[in-house]
Amino acid sequence: MPYRVAQTTLNASTIDILNVIRQNASQEYQSLVPEVTRELDIPKVGEAIFGTPGLSNQFINALVNRIALVAVKAATFNNPYEPLKKGYLYFGETVEEIFVDIVKPLEYSAEKAAGRELKRYMPNVRSAFHVMNWRVMYPVTIQDADLKRAFLSIDGVRDLIARIVDSIYTAAKYDEFLLFKYLLIKAISRGQLKPVAFDASSETEGAVAFRGTSNKMEFLRSDYNAAGVKNNTPKSRQYIFMDADYNASFDVEVLAHAFNMDKANFMGNLMLIDDWTEFDNERFDVIRENSDGIEEVTAAELALLADVKAVLVDGDWFQVYDNETQFTEKYVASGLYWNYFYHQWKTVSSSPFANAVVFVDDGATITAPATIAYTVASVSNSDIAKVITVEPADVDTLANTNVLFEQTEALTTAGIAVQKFGAFLIPADSEVTSIAVVATVNGVQYTGTLSASAAVGAALTLTKQE
Repeated sequence: MPYRVAQTTLNASTIDILNVIRQNASQEYQSLVPEVTRELDIPKVGEAIFGTPGLSNQFINALVNRIALVAVKAATFNNPYEPLKKGYLYFGETVEEIFVDIVKPLEYSAEKAAGRELKRYMPNVRSAFHVMNWRVMYPVTIQDADLKRAFLSIDGVRDLIARIVDSIYTAAKYDEFLLFKYLLIKAISRGQLKPVAFDASSETEGAVAFRGTSNKMEFLRSDYNAAGVKNNTPKSRQYIFMDADYNASFDVEVLAHAFNMDKANFMGNLMLIDDWTEFDNERFDVIRENSDGIEEVTAAELALLADVKAVLVDGDWFQVYDNETQFTEKYVASGLYWNYFYHQWKTVSSSPFANAVVFVDDGATITAPATIAYTVASVSNSDIAKVITVEPADVDTLANTNVLFEQTEALTTAGIAVQKFGAFLIPADSEVTSIAVVATVNGVQYTGTLSASAAVGAALTLTKQE
């Protein structure tokens, strides 16, 4: 189970820090390094440490691994987006999210009772897997000269800790902000969020759109999430993302009233974005070159988001976990410095079962497209069956294009199983040469034909049915 790191503060003085390190150090360290009882004793600790290299190694390791890491954790896990993170995972690299849809009713019938008594009624259980996909490290160097200066004043060691933490924490916090923004940009530009259009030039219309949608999300609906399951989102779990400029045009009291929240609770659920049309791609250049865990945010995607004014999401839409936070160190004797590497591993994903809505200017195109392009992503064969998976082609759109493939009676008769997100299981002895594909997008039906002998890269075109 994930857990949340409690908020803490580093309130110890330099004297306290020096004495705590001494208390937990080796017997040799304790015998050679004096206890600090007053400010004048601080330089004596520095003289003792630099007189013996082994002591300076013990000191700097304790300083970073115990004191600085506590400060980093306190800052990293309690940030503006902290309510949206799901916690820290000690073990495992995969999170299975399970959703059980509500049960469909049957009319009461005494005549049918005998046939229903022993019949099996399987619940509609859906699952999604979120895997660890973010592994980065932040390097920082501490030189002997930096350590020497730390013993020249009463706040010297605290200042050294602050410098170490700031250089790491600011980078880690900024990257985490970008990852949340990345999830939203990709989901919006790929039509995974239900769009709601309104006249963005009117504050009144904006408030009405926000309030109406927020109220509807409290009811069980299937059109506000990618999986098409009946889910609801109470006010307490609704978070609204707005860019800074658009938010500035609204009075806080008006916005709070629009979401039926008092001002204090609303401010806790308001998340500001700097600008929907900007993204720091350069920040992740090195990661993209050596990993396929993150894609570039394209100019076309950002241009599309010019019509976006706000996003309202269930807090459970973000599936972000911390998997590992660790310091490793290496002393470079030839250069008289220590290299420290702060590792952060995360699971960064979104839930297909949680509700999410994007508010756009009414000039944006949000009509369901006439056709939706898919390509065959993989084909695998076994003695039992052939499995063909398809994935959507990269098309930038604000229109809702959450495709759910349907298990039709004809496919069931032919022994072909369909997974809602695009997998077709064909029996190995099947004589079917083509598959009549039926899918729905927010209640609108699409059809297409997929060859049973399709190879990777083959096209599947879904056509809207009027």
